[in-house]
Amino acid sequence: MTDALSVLCDVVHVSRSTDTPGQDEVVVEHPLRVEIDGTDSLLLSCSPAHLEELVTGNLFCRGYLSSAGELHTLSFSPDRHTAYVTRTPAAAPSAPDRPEDIRLPASAAYAIMGRNLSASALFQRTGGVHCVSLSLPDSSLISREDLARHNAVDKIIGHALLHHIPLCRCVLAVSGRLSADMMEKAARAAIPIVLSKGAPTDRAIQLARAHGITLAGFIRGERMNLYACPERIDPAR
Repeated sequence: MTDALSVLCDVVHVSRSTDTPGQDEVVVEHPLRVEIDGTDSLLLSCSPAHLEELVTGNLFCRGYLSSAGELHTLSFSPDRHTAYVTRTPAAAPSAPDRPEDIRLPASAAYAIMGRNLSASALFQRTGGVHCVSLSLPDSSLISREDLARHNAVDKIIGHALLHHIPLCRCVLAVSGRLSADMMEKAARAAIPIVLSKGAPTDRAIQLARAHGITLAGFIRGERMNLYACPERIDPAR
């Protein structure tokens, strides 16, 4: 075993007409049950790192929480396969955040995507995880990885909520295809700009336009396609 996120697995490597026994490093798939107020429960399949962030972000994106302040307690079973959540009702309903009208030079978008694609050492070793990054207002970058992109987005949103980072002023970068469920999470978090190396789906584009989110896809080198709210990206800089 190399760390808690991966294990060594026996494998037969086949090349042309030869086969050679060996070992490969593969990612760990961690089943997690989330019990909410002793009544509701969710089942997640994830990478076992940053589970507090995953639970917080997932419950926020599902509408169980409107802020980290409503998370009264969060604890785990000794094997960390079950999370126990209790909530504190919000004192008063608050208006949801809206994406801020930030501006991003195209050169900064390319740099953020490049940093995201090189952020995961586990991906470099195994090819078994997706990496998602959040560029903060001070231009620092936070990255999280998981078996599934939507889990990695939950982790990054959970991190921001727990550390009081204003998501409405951040940029989200993902390594692959952008589907509607990913864009729904970005909309829930009021993230103003979403960048992707891959392609968006039609519903993802519709959601981005409906929620005023800038959506850039096919970011390769110094090229991109802008599918929604292109005014936040300055191509001349």
